[in-house]
Order: sequence, then structure tokens, then C-alpha cells
Amino acid sequence: MLTTIGGAADLLAEDLRHIGSSRILQTDGDAVRCRIAGDLADLRAVGTYRSAAVQLGVDALPDLAALHRSRESGVLVPLASTKPIRFRVGCPDAARRRLVIDAVASRTAWENRPGSWDLNITRHRGGWVAEVGYLHSSRRFGGLARRPWSTHPVLAAVLVRMAKITDGHRVHDPCCGTGTLLIAADAAARSLRLSGSDIDPAGLAMARQNLRDRQLDAALRQADAIPFPHPDGSLDRVVSNLPFGKRVGSHGANTRLYPAVLQEIARTLRPNGRAVLLTEDKRLLVETVARTKGIKIIRERLLSYNGATPSAYVLVRKRRS
Repeated sequence: MLTTIGGAADLLAEDLRHIGSSRILQTDGDAVRCRIAGDLADLRAVGTYRSAAVQLGVDALPDLAALHRSRESGVLVPLASTKPIRFRVGCPDAARRRLVIDAVASRTAWENRPGSWDLNITRHRGGWVAEVGYLHSSRRFGGLARRPWSTHPVLAAVLVRMAKITDGHRVHDPCCGTGTLLIAADAAARSLRLSGSDIDPAGLAMARQNLRDRQLDAALRQADAIPFPHPDGSLDRVVSNLPFGKRVGSHGANTRLYPAVLQEIARTLRPNGRAVLLTEDKRLLVETVARTKGIKIIRERLLSYNGATPSAYVLVRKRRS
């Protein structure tokens, strides 16, 4: 079972179909249950999932036999040489957590190491699962310098997936923060020309460090989101997590920012260009797009993560009549 951002399971399922011989068993709002016969390095490279887990049944205690089977021929094979396997039990019920810890310890030689785990045995929608540490997003995207409000790497991968970025594209993020979306874009295609701006000097310093750590090149500048530093009709893609007033910005500021950003998108997008914008200030964005000449919304995707329920909007240029 692989979990993702709520509302993006169908995108994850499409990505998984490109890995070896895969069979999608079930897809819902934030999870995909599947069987994959392929290179685990390919699975690790997929950006649109948060965690990969072995399903351990719905009984009072997890089915530890499923873990042993997976260790012999499944996703836990890379842990075969790990001695001892470190595990934690992520269950808010202290009594049940103690029962599971004791059950695992009595039947294996594994160590209960909550702070440094190979397996996180936890509950998901009424059943037990064991999240695999080396496939968890915290390990796959490790080392990113971040602000508290930075875009989560899996959310960034989902937005980039919606942008349909291909080789050679010119991609701009006018609110780039610590650079997460630009890094996700680079992972999606080759030979991109990346650029971004942000008014926060500390965040921008982190973005430069994140890009350097990954040997990526992008034109970054400390500045307001607008104007874009690009000529008319020169951008293939604009991808951005806009301020929407939860931790950054305010609705009042957005009434000035959103019209200006959308005007710049209309000015700089190429005829076949595309913009993907994330916001919880939804009514403002939709109404402002309707008043902006030259662009239109073709898709809205409702997402959910960490208690937030923003929408990602896909914008394109209107065809001239």
C-alpha cells in the first residue's frame, strides 16, 4: 500500500503502472494498493507517494507472518541483511501499542527503536500496516532545507505531475520559497530552464542551498512575485504554491497579488503553455481568472494534507477566435 496526498491517488496509480509488471488492486483518495514486480530503485524514484507499507491485516494485533513473507520475497528484501531490524509502533492507544511492541519483540529479534526505525507498524483506515523506512518520503527527499510553510516534496511532485512538464521546458515559480517545486520539476524532465523568485531572503537562501546540494541550476532572485523576469510568450510552465493566508500572506494581500500574478501568467505563457496554481483562497482565484483576458481554468483538483484542503488549478491560454 502506498499513501499520497489526499485526492492524488489516481496520479500515483498512473505512475506505478510504469514500474515493472504492476497490478493496481485498489485506488482511493489517498492510497493505492498494488502488486509490483519490478526494480525497487524505480519505486524509490517515484515522487508522488508519501509512504510504502506492507499490509498486516485488520485483527487486534498485526499479522507478523506477512512481514516475514515480504522480507523473503517482497518490498522488505533489502532489509534481509539488516540485523537487527529496528521498528516502532505508531499507535496513539498506549495499551495497544505496548501489546504490539511485546508481540513483535517476543517473536523476532528486532529492536524497538522509535527514533530510528526501519519499519513503522501503525494503523491505516482500520487495519495494520508496516511503513518501510527506506521508501518513506522523509528518507527519499532527505536533506531539504525547509521553512515551516514550505511545500511538502510529495505535494510538489503532484503539482509538477499536473503541469505535464517535458524536456527542455522553461519553468518559473514566482513564489518559489525553498525551491521544492523547482527541484520536483527537475526530477520530472531533462534540460529544463528553471527560474524562481521569493521575497523572503531566508527562504531563498535555503532554495539556493537545496539546489546546490543537488547540483541543479536555476535563476533565482529575491523579489516580489511580479513582474516575472521573462519576455512575453516565453514560458512553457508556471507552477506555484500561492500564499493563501494560513501561514503566509492574507486574503487582503491576495486581492492585490492574485490579479497581478495572473496578468503576468497571461503575458508570459506560450500558446501551448500551462500553469498549475495551488491555493485555498479559491473563490478569489476563480473570480480573478474569469476577469483576466487570455487565460482560463481547465481543471481543478481538490487536495488534502496536514489538515489543509487547497485546490490545484490548471490554467491554459484561451484560443483566439
